[in-house]
Amino acid sequence: MKSITKFITILFLPILLTSAEYDPNSILVQLHKNVGRTIFESTLDPQKYEIEKVVVKRLGIYKIRLSDSNLQSVRDAIIELRTNPWVQAAQPDHKVTPRVTVPDDPEFSDQWALDNTGQGGGTADADIDAPEAWDITTSGVTMLGDTIVVAVVDGGMLTSHSDLQENMWVNHNEIDGNNIDDDDNGYVDDIYGWDAYSSDGSIPNDGHGTHVGGIVSARGNNENDISGVNWEVKLMAIAGSSGNTSTVLEAYGYALDQRVIYDSTNGDKGAFVVATNSSFGVDFADCSAGDYILWNNMYDALGEYGILSAAATINSNADVDTQNDVPTGCESEYMVAVTNTTRNDQKSSGAAYGATTIDLGAPGSNILSTYSNGGTSSLSGTSMASPHVAGAVGFMHAAASTGFAQYYRNSPSLAALEIKDMLLAGVDTLESLEGITVSEGRLNLYNSAMLINGMASADSLDPNPVTELAAATPMDNKVVLTWVDPTELAGGDPISPFSVKVYRGETFVSTVPAGTETFTQESLPGNIQYTFSLITALASNDSTSVPAMIRVTPTGEGCMRGDATLDGRVSIADPYRVLQFILGYREETDLEICTSDVNYDGALTIIDFLMIVDLMNSP
Repeated sequence: MKSITKFITILFLPILLTSAEYDPNSILVQLHKNVGRTIFESTLDPQKYEIEKVVVKRLGIYKIRLSDSNLQSVRDAIIELRTNPWVQAAQPDHKVTPRVTVPDDPEFSDQWALDNTGQGGGTADADIDAPEAWDITTSGVTMLGDTIVVAVVDGGMLTSHSDLQENMWVNHNEIDGNNIDDDDNGYVDDIYGWDAYSSDGSIPNDGHGTHVGGIVSARGNNENDISGVNWEVKLMAIAGSSGNTSTVLEAYGYALDQRVIYDSTNGDKGAFVVATNSSFGVDFADCSAGDYILWNNMYDALGEYGILSAAATINSNADVDTQNDVPTGCESEYMVAVTNTTRNDQKSSGAAYGATTIDLGAPGSNILSTYSNGGTSSLSGTSMASPHVAGAVGFMHAAASTGFAQYYRNSPSLAALEIKDMLLAGVDTLESLEGITVSEGRLNLYNSAMLINGMASADSLDPNPVTELAAATPMDNKVVLTWVDPTELAGGDPISPFSVKVYRGETFVSTVPAGTETFTQESLPGNIQYTFSLITALASNDSTSVPAMIRVTPTGEGCMRGDATLDGRVSIADPYRVLQFILGYREETDLEICTSDVNYDGALTIIDFLMIVDLMNSP
């Protein structure tokens, strides 16, 4: 009977494989219980198979890459591996089609920016793919339980709007109207946010700000009005988008203070602010000039706590690269500059651009959202485009894997830049934005959510990363890292023996034994910023943690002549490394050129190789 079953399985396998699309270059296998990777890998023909990654460690599921799919089909590979005594099951790696989640809000069909079906003369799918993204999540909470908040810096907001009220951030540690700073956060009666115009907790009603807030996070699927980019992310209302720079800075400062308080109290007070929206600015002002330096400094300060700031560019067909703007001409890495696209995926003729300054486009023409009259209204402009991006940042935090959420908690400033990169990497490329924006595309919520959902996905059996990572520069050209080792796996079980691997940039530097909790790097050229990554690695298998990362700039100048491998000494490995550079086997970095070009002629030649050999042999 067993042989008949196998015959039937093989007979019908071609039919099964054609029932859905699948990856022609890989298959999935599940090993029998208690079968380890090493013993299974020893039975594989390396000319035919390569273990690409562990998919589900607890179930023993692996992704196997076919070395040459032209020589062996998926069908043949499955037949062969099903006969492997260590394999419990084998199947194709099928393609999965995204499903869509459509809210029941009565005016959703008019929200072309979220789901463009061609309504109003638009181009079908010229949208941010919101329904596809909502099939990933509609939550307003991270995988670690943090309630996500987007701060809307504008003219105010109708906090009692029926489609916003449930999503308003509320400071539950403050008693409204008693004129006392109950939570001791430096702000009196700040229930929903702050009014930087009058420096109090009263939030004025404002049509523009209410509209922007609805784009970010009008309550979705509540049978009321519209849906925001997010269904449940919280809105912090901050009035302070016009007047003087001092007003704007006070407004931003409130959002920053709440995030600092949140982090310092482990979430007991403050707010988990991940993004701000800025639909305002100073047209044609030069952010690089000293007169506007505090704008850039504020965005950097927000970024250090993991807050990205979405900013609307000028509402005119201007080149910000040459004509300037504040804030979208500012250089801060943590500011995301946004222009306006139409329902036909064209850049609006009334929106600015810039190949090096404007990051991406987002829908901003004839956008339906909540309004100060308690209903809805359509508005146009870059002011409507940027809140789609601010909302996307909030959404990405909801969609992020547990591993990425932990990475963000450990290294918020670096993780925020990763989020920005994924925003730009996920765009739909548009001809109308090619050559005139950094990403050359329009926001796609689904693509970016998928990127962050798959990044740093941690199995419950993977180790946690190190915590409390800090860097000191006690003397020139020296960096000392300290941290606290993990004690548990991602799933909460006690951690097994491990070590900590240290990387500088993408270069592996050292393996530090558990319990050491410090690492020193010497002979680093000064006044250069370095990124160190620490990864926990279990000794028993190939499990690793998400990285804990920190950036540091040591003092001092120059670099260590002859230290081509950047390990703080000149050894036999250094001339060999220079030879690899000379022959083109490796691509050298600026730092490696500095250490390897020992005769200072601007080129790496055999002379440098010989001189390093002499240095190595010098007493």
